[in-house]
Amino acid sequence: MKKRIAAVLLSAAMVVTTLAGCGNSSSDPAKKDSGSKDAQAETDYDVENREYKDVKITIHTRWDTGDVSGPLYQNIVEGFMEKYPGIKVEQINIPTESEWLNSESVLMSDKDSMPNIIVEYGGSRTAEYVNSNLIVNMDPYYEQYPEWKESFNSMGDSLTDYSSYGAEGTYGVPFTAYQVMLFYNEDILSQNGIDPASIVSWDDLMAACEKLKANGVQPFEMGEKDDYRFGHLHSALNYKTFGCDMAEKLGSREVSYDGEEQTEIYQMIIDAYEKGYLGTNLLGNDDGQERALFNTGKSAFLFMGTWFCAEDHTGLELFENEKIHALRMPYVNEEYKLNDMGGGNEAYYAVDTGDADEVAASVLFLKYMTSESVVKEFVEGYPTPVCVNVTAEGGNYLSQEAAEIIAETEDVRGDIENYDSATHMINTVRQALQSIAMDADAKSVGKTIVDTIKQYE
Repeated sequence: MKKRIAAVLLSAAMVVTTLAGCGNSSSDPAKKDSGSKDAQAETDYDVENREYKDVKITIHTRWDTGDVSGPLYQNIVEGFMEKYPGIKVEQINIPTESEWLNSESVLMSDKDSMPNIIVEYGGSRTAEYVNSNLIVNMDPYYEQYPEWKESFNSMGDSLTDYSSYGAEGTYGVPFTAYQVMLFYNEDILSQNGIDPASIVSWDDLMAACEKLKANGVQPFEMGEKDDYRFGHLHSALNYKTFGCDMAEKLGSREVSYDGEEQTEIYQMIIDAYEKGYLGTNLLGNDDGQERALFNTGKSAFLFMGTWFCAEDHTGLELFENEKIHALRMPYVNEEYKLNDMGGGNEAYYAVDTGDADEVAASVLFLKYMTSESVVKEFVEGYPTPVCVNVTAEGGNYLSQEAAEIIAETEDVRGDIENYDSATHMINTVRQALQSIAMDADAKSVGKTIVDTIKQYE
């Protein structure tokens, strides 16, 4: 059943890669197929010394083999299977976020199709799995390996703590982290008489955009074909206007999506859109094209997470000449200057399929993936912030600039929709925001969100 459903989901944007290992070790059959709770109860939490024979685990991820990080993830999987030949790892990699979310929802809805490991960003979607006893509580494993627990920094705490959703325990293994920033082209700003140091507020940024536009220069080329782009802008502007606490206020419905505060945020995006600052082909370009246009000098600014710093910029003149730089996302209300969108980016969650060998193998893989040597190798090839305490050589000037900004940040939250108990909210909000690129007004954006919420209640 698992393979059949996975096959139905396959498309041009969905690649299943099977990397096989072989071995002849043996496992304890009494620990297999014992039911969700019993499987964990009977598990020997010392997964390092367990014997594995012909155990297959499936990982559902957003790993993109076309990105510089893709080969690094592949090396992790291959290295794991070389070390533990009794375990075979099958990957379902879906780079496009909306397709990945839809695929996960379908696979996790049926016990026979659930992958053994999922990548997630925390929030209500993951909380639903946790409260349905589908996600492995990591506490017994961290008690078995206390040094593993101690290896994580605080950046990933929001991805593993679901106490606000009524769940006790630690769920998930955090990996990468991020912060959304404003990147700029030094030459374009200089040629147009704009001092990047003067761009500290949203008004400053809008004034710079006005000057650029008047001079025939495109400020942004946002790829809203990927609807997370306006979604991230909406989250960041909320934190910069009202502080990071707005995430919980919206999530608890203390603040309404059609209220005065959110209408103010929509209007900021609309004003920038109507003046042509945000892009010339918003619904035609995706985020990859957005970055390509910025990297080749076709736009002055890029609003993006710090994963941009870690991408492969080989051969790009602007990057090689250090003409691209990072700024903190401009504030709207100075009180929240150091509040930002960011934190833990991705965590890996072991799914309790009821098969003790699969659960143990999944935990073992996550332990291997976040081991010091593996993370160090990953970061040196892809210099992104991580939730594991490692000291690695390498990196680049842009990632170092971003690290200095992160070091001064006082408070962060991720996607604002993830703090809502309703799992549909990330799609609901993003789709409503996308209508801005089709000339929707602020009131209709809020009304669309609230009307959709009512349909689910």
